Amino acid sequence: MTRFEPHSHTHYSNIRLLDCINKPKNLINRAIELGLSGIALTDHEALCGHVEANIYAQELVEKYPDFKVVLGNEIYLCRTRESNQKYYHCILLAKNAMGHKALRELSSRAWMNSYFDRGMERCVTLYSDLAEILAKYPNSLIMTTACLGGELSTWTSELIRAERLGDQNGAAKAHNEIVRFVQWAEGLFGEDWYIECAPGQSREQIEVNKRLVSIAACFNKKMVIGTDAHYLKKEDRFIHQSYLNSKNGEREVAGFYDYAYLQSEEEIKENLLPSSLDYDWLVKNSEEIYNKIENYSLLHPQTISKVPVKDYPKITQGMDKYPVLKSLLASDDIYDRYWVNQCLDALERKNLYNETYLSRLEEEADIKVAVGKGLGTNVLRYPIVLQHYIDMMWEIGSTIGAGRGSSCSGLNHYLLGVTQLDPIKWNLPFFRYMNKDRAELPDIDLDMSPSKRPLILKEIKKERGNSFNNDLDHLSNHN
Repeated sequence: MTRFEPHSHTHYSNIRLLDCINKPKNLINRAIELGLSGIALTDHEALCGHVEANIYAQELVEKYPDFKVVLGNEIYLCRTRESNQKYYHCILLAKNAMGHKALRELSSRAWMNSYFDRGMERCVTLYSDLAEILAKYPNSLIMTTACLGGELSTWTSELIRAERLGDQNGAAKAHNEIVRFVQWAEGLFGEDWYIECAPGQSREQIEVNKRLVSIAACFNKKMVIGTDAHYLKKEDRFIHQSYLNSKNGEREVAGFYDYAYLQSEEEIKENLLPSSLDYDWLVKNSEEIYNKIENYSLLHPQTISKVPVKDYPKITQGMDKYPVLKSLLASDDIYDRYWVNQCLDALERKNLYNETYLSRLEEEADIKVAVGKGLGTNVLRYPIVLQHYIDMMWEIGSTIGAGRGSSCSGLNHYLLGVTQLDPIKWNLPFFRYMNKDRAELPDIDLDMSPSKRPLILKEIKKERGNSFNNDLDHLSNHN
């Protein structure tokens, strides 16, 4: 009987804290080597590795047609975004393409509303967020209760501790929280949630595993094994520990991470033995998850968000010396006309309307149009979107970075107010930023005052209205 692994990590979990040494391809290859039917990537509030893993999964189809690389997220589930609370772990797996869209929207919300607490950036998913997104994308996500850091395991551990101490009030509270959580999960996910146990031999893990079996039986729920892999093999343990402490920290990792690797069937059976769990039953349940998940591709034509712009009239006369600029002035695309008119108007205002600057603008327009055609999108929209939100940032009182790196070589960026450096004055060639030999979407890094983030979100919500949540993929931090 083959097992599906629902809980594993890659180096993309290291965004906020050193956590994992697995590379996505190495993790997937190890899963295949161990004979697993599939593996889920569930990095800590990070979807960064999904495209890489999804592309690799498609490369593997011919040789391993039945192996599934599932895309998920280990979220931090809370009722509020308050400081000094426990941030419960929770695993979400996308069943299909719609489920991945749900993951993206949830992750974008978490990052856009992040805050610092106890020295770390916290990216919380609220109970209310999950309810709203699942109503929008029904039958799209599978949940497991995650590791000892999950809410169910946490309250189970608290129940065991209270019983050991004879603390009746504490035991009653833990019992009630367990019942509440199970009822909440059942109401939201139905048959698409599973109790997760881990193969480990620490005292807490053994005690929690045994009690989770009782909870599963009481509520007629199914359990699955999650190795919570942070490194690949048992012998990599020292390397992983050294990595976690590589920045002069002294993180205590021995208790939990001793078993946090992609274990073989023999290792899992050995590490579950003290918990007296039915391995075959757990594996059968994991295959149920496997069977619920569709194969889908994340690849699609490059897209750029849209913002409201002035509708300039078409101009068909003049500019014969600059054929690309002329074509944009007469274009049917409102963004083409906006881009060129904004740039030409800025040249007039800055007293730069001369052959030198017009020739440079023609060069940049030619490159942008050619790259856009190769990507199947309108690359001119990108600096327009940035202009729109930069103007909004200025209006709410935030300072804005002058622009970094090669983006300052764009005359159009300077004219649109995206950067504040004249690239001709400073002799910055545009090919450093974009050229026809490198057909890819442009990228510009911007900075704004963190204290102004709530204001910008308020303005965006006001502007976008009901479509705000649909735009989160474009507005999120780099998840």
